[in-house]
Amino acid sequence: MSIGKRKALLAEHEAGIAEIIQYLLKAWDYDTVIIAKGSAVLDAVRREQPDIIIIAWNLPDIDGLKISKILKEDFLTAHIPVIILIDKKQIRKKMLEIEQGVDDYIANPPDPIDLEVRMELALRRTSHQLYANALTKLPGNKQIEKAIHSRMEEKKLFSVAYYDIDNFKSFNDKYGYMKGDSVIRHVAYIIATTVKRYGNLNDFVGHIGGDDFVVVTTPDKDRLIASESILAFNRAIHFHYSREDRGRTYVVSKDRRGNVVNMPLMSISIAIANNKHFPIKNMVELMETITEIKSYLKTLPGSNFLVNRRQIEKNVFIGNIDIEEKAIVNKEERFKHKPLGQILLESQIITIEQLEIALNKHWTTGQKIGQSIIGLGMASSGDVVRALESQFNVPHFDIRNLSENGELKEIIAKVSFEIMKHYGVLPVRKDKNVLLLAMLDPKNMEAVAKIKNLTGCVITPLFVLESEFTEIFDRILKKEKADKGL
Repeated sequence: MSIGKRKALLAEHEAGIAEIIQYLLKAWDYDTVIIAKGSAVLDAVRREQPDIIIIAWNLPDIDGLKISKILKEDFLTAHIPVIILIDKKQIRKKMLEIEQGVDDYIANPPDPIDLEVRMELALRRTSHQLYANALTKLPGNKQIEKAIHSRMEEKKLFSVAYYDIDNFKSFNDKYGYMKGDSVIRHVAYIIATTVKRYGNLNDFVGHIGGDDFVVVTTPDKDRLIASESILAFNRAIHFHYSREDRGRTYVVSKDRRGNVVNMPLMSISIAIANNKHFPIKNMVELMETITEIKSYLKTLPGSNFLVNRRQIEKNVFIGNIDIEEKAIVNKEERFKHKPLGQILLESQIITIEQLEIALNKHWTTGQKIGQSIIGLGMASSGDVVRALESQFNVPHFDIRNLSENGELKEIIAKVSFEIMKHYGVLPVRKDKNVLLLAMLDPKNMEAVAKIKNLTGCVITPLFVLESEFTEIFDRILKKEKADKGL
């Protein structure tokens, strides 16, 4: 993608119409991604992060209006404007669905002038809205209040977790606002992906501004999301510092009075208020509870979270933090983990400037960091594979070794394609009771346990790159459909 160009994603299965619209978008100076299947749209949107999406309503496998509704209900994609291409005869019939999940619609095939005007207006509305934070693209204050109020009004059980980065100011003062912005984007990515992995389908993530974030979930998920967020944060955040600051685990800074002080590396405090044991009637009560918990957490060293216990006449009782609620990665474990980008940097395969570009793409699009580095032409797939073998201490699966295996069909029959895609795993070979499992993340013990329970096999994990996973997945899926005569 050229710097400065906007990107459009077009989902249209009729080749003639897709070709015409692609020609128009190119003339209007858009980089364009063409998708023919509705089932591929969601993955493509998260991977490409387009500025605008154009979807045909009558895609063959999934209704374009349903896809649009899913996009608008997802906090990671809700800010992207969607225009539906729809047959004139269907507009009145589908009007309610259009109103529920679409920014605009236009008759298909579209008039070129009308399409260009509607695209420009949709982009202009998006740029002027205050709903999404400009840095992280997460929903802002207005959407946060709406998400919380809706749960209060519906009398549902809910939890509101307030995330605050400790010692961010000292980092920002020393390293500058651009490095500070990278930290904010990274933390936004950690929180969003953790909620997606461990939370509920309808959970919400918002960015208040600065280094403050909000997660709206349920009481049965709040502790897990908080602890996993802290684990991910603690393992990675110190790599934003120089080698010297990492080594001494503090930054030499000045306080507000101008005194030289040693400030600890960044940590994160998560104050959680839920209505499991007592009602939260309004935003004032909620913020009073969160503020008191935050004040207490700020007195503790390192990263911590705490959930409110009970409320007596508006005074929140805060006892000692239970062991399971004090999610801390000790120094030895924290420094044992080394991200892929850092391995490539220390191997002098990429520069610090290249790593920052690749990381920003990774945090913004959700694409695996290795795939971002390869896609940007910074390193070869071989370089990334060797670095990942060092990081995971697990061998790489070579897609060329994928072969026919009668026993594998039985395994695939036990593991649905939905599960494979959800966990990023693929059975690739079976030898007696040992199953070789190609994985995007071979350290995902939940995925290993799931496949073991489904198959009864001993699992030997291998890792694959994102592009390899897609290729193997598509190959197995096509073979399965062909065997069934579809």
